[in-house]
Amino acid sequence: MPPNEAVHSAGALVRAFGILFNPRVAWVVIASLVLTLLALFGLWKLLGWLLTGFDFLSWAWANWIIDKLTGLAIFVTMLLVAPAVLLMITGFFLTYVVAAVERRHYADLPEARDVSIREDLIYLARFTSLLLLLNLLVLPLYLLLPGINFLISWTLNGYLTGREYYDLVAMRRLENRTRHALRRDNAGRVFRSGFVIAILMTVPILNLVMPVVAAAYMTHVFHAIWQREEGIA
Repeated sequence: MPPNEAVHSAGALVRAFGILFNPRVAWVVIASLVLTLLALFGLWKLLGWLLTGFDFLSWAWANWIIDKLTGLAIFVTMLLVAPAVLLMITGFFLTYVVAAVERRHYADLPEARDVSIREDLIYLARFTSLLLLLNLLVLPLYLLLPGINFLISWTLNGYLTGREYYDLVAMRRLENRTRHALRRDNAGRVFRSGFVIAILMTVPILNLVMPVVAAAYMTHVFHAIWQREEGIA
């Protein structure tokens, strides 16, 4: 990462974390966490209802063991899907985060284009499906290559996160063709920014707020790229 970019990236991260204390953003974090917990609780109850309570064998103790093991498997499943559920639910609110960052740090810009619910849903569905599909495809590498599996994950998810979070911000300011061209011209920087996000998303506890921080961080990255392209900075 070039020195100037590293300095800007560090400053952007500090400002991105600072936005968590903005009331316009704090509610997104709280609402996302509450809705995620409710969704996971509902999913847990549904799977428990579907998969436990059946007498597969004639011995009560054996059925009890099967139920407990099934309950444990459901719990582990909840842990594995929790990050994806959080990311998906938070995705519905990220445009508010981008707007709050722009209102605070880029107030001199003209009003952003209104992003329709349809565009938001398409973005969210594309991002979530790509994230899940590609991670499932490389799951054998995660299991078979201990030691470098994190590097594989950070590289893959860094690419996806950088690209999709860039689009989340850029689609409010640029038409599709211009947005894609600007991303291609700055592919290295977008990827490196996504790589930083992917690393931080693997840190326990911190990953609970990282979807919001990532949106704020990429807002700063996008505006640095866009201003340089336009000759503003």
